Amino acid sequence: MKKLLAFSFYDVGNSVFPMIIVSALTSSYFVNHVADNPQTGTALWQLAIGVAGILVALMMPFLGNLADTIKNGRLVFLRLFTILCIISIALFWFVQPSSNYIFLALLILLLGSITYEASNSLYNATLKSCNNSNLTFGSGIGFGSGYLGSVIILIILLQTIILPEQKLFDISTNSQIHFRFVHIIIALWFLIFSIPLLYLCKFNQVSVASNIKATSRIKDLIWNKGLTNTGKFLVARMLYVDGMVIVTTGIGIFGTSVIGLSMREILFTAIIANIAGALGCYIYGIFFKNNKRIIMNNILILIIIVAGISISNTSLQFMTLAIAGTFFAGPLHSSSRVVMATLTPDDIQGISFGMFTISGKATAFIGPILAGVLTFVFSQRVGFGFSIVLLLLGFFLMTKVNYKNN
Repeated sequence: MKKLLAFSFYDVGNSVFPMIIVSALTSSYFVNHVADNPQTGTALWQLAIGVAGILVALMMPFLGNLADTIKNGRLVFLRLFTILCIISIALFWFVQPSSNYIFLALLILLLGSITYEASNSLYNATLKSCNNSNLTFGSGIGFGSGYLGSVIILIILLQTIILPEQKLFDISTNSQIHFRFVHIIIALWFLIFSIPLLYLCKFNQVSVASNIKATSRIKDLIWNKGLTNTGKFLVARMLYVDGMVIVTTGIGIFGTSVIGLSMREILFTAIIANIAGALGCYIYGIFFKNNKRIIMNNILILIIIVAGISISNTSLQFMTLAIAGTFFAGPLHSSSRVVMATLTPDDIQGISFGMFTISGKATAFIGPILAGVLTFVFSQRVGFGFSIVLLLLGFFLMTKVNYKNN
């Protein structure tokens, strides 16, 4: 139970990066206050996420293999990349509301995205060590705690910095100092909640032989006279996660620049959506066990929701659909983590989740880049709606995966 709590606390901390940096606050700040105009800002933000995806895809299998072969290697590298991600979050303090800071903002985003993905991959590899008896429950509790953590920190930010005229510590609103100071707070938040897993838990990692090349392990994992079962799952996930990357990186920007939501409305939507995401993870983690079925059903539901968002015209329509989407997206990701942990042996969880990360990043640059191009050529609605194509492809490939529940 101690390890499961530490596992959940880490998710409380690291969820600030995808929720606040990528989706809600920082992306909207960049588009509306740093970039020359919302359309250019949207495209640049998406392109930076895409470049980070390429770099992560090239790095993670080799990092995961190295973590498997070194004594307690997964924990060592988890500590390193967590600290680097926390530092990158804090660096957003230096991004002022001027187009002169576009390059700096994108560089910090690149660093943060790479270190977040590396640390998150190694964190996922600890799932079996923290709660091997019921992976669906453990993964659901972790993801649900991450969503609740995002709610708590967003409420703190709203009540102390975003909404009141009298800001915390009398912070000025000149040069958007109050929004920039948010990054210092969430960096400290991530640091505090990562400590239990990183420094208070002991893991007896069984290391694999170091004389086998990473490329050989990767081949054995995904290919044996054709795609292995694990290989089929990774290809399916590669596609449906690529579709979700377009959604998560573009939803905040879509809300502000297309629907016309204010920063306060975006934050309010994010809070309610995170509560819905937590409920989804807890409910699915406790009452549902067929992880493959969870993935397939929720992809179909999300396709309908994304289509609705793409044609929405009012704040109520957008906010309702965004909240519903998070309820089903959380269990989709939680169940994907369980499927990967179940399909692979304990001693190669590092490289396995390195490949898991690749499956979410190998083509992750294609989705955002194409969405960015479609946004430039047509509109933000078309760029956002392109995610439906990738979700559909992922669904059909997922039907080919043979999976036995944990």
